[in-house]
Amino acid sequence: MVAHAFDDADYRAVTDILGRYYSIVLTDSGTGMVHSVMKGTLEKADAVVLVSGGSVDEARLASETLSWLEAHGRHDLVAKATVVINMAAGAGTLVNVDEIEQHFLSRVKNVVRIPHDRHLAEGSRIDLRQLRPATRAAAVELAALVVEELQQS
Repeated sequence: MVAHAFDDADYRAVTDILGRYYSIVLTDSGTGMVHSVMKGTLEKADAVVLVSGGSVDEARLASETLSWLEAHGRHDLVAKATVVINMAAGAGTLVNVDEIEQHFLSRVKNVVRIPHDRHLAEGSRIDLRQLRPATRAAAVELAALVVEELQQS
């Protein structure tokens, strides 16, 4: 109900106000790519970070999202996008995640793999000090890539 009460005009008004006070405004669209707010979100976007899981189905959905962006004229966002492969399922997967990563690298600028981490799997507030070193390093890499992309915009 709340999602429908917040429309494209509301989004633009809020981000215009936030833009006066903050140099970066992050928007989490969740899975609502076809929601009315997405028009304004995409028109105002300088960068896209798309999160995929390490399964074939999750990678297919993320790839379809890239195709949706291209079909809606945002080839520029796809070309410079960053895909995050969240390995929440752990290392026990039978999927060749290297192949998924290569697929995304053929479409986007950056791919970052976030390793499985028990602290992330808790699904609560993230305390960087509780992350395993490899997970923390991947998060720092992701942040650096996003900042680099925004500096070039």
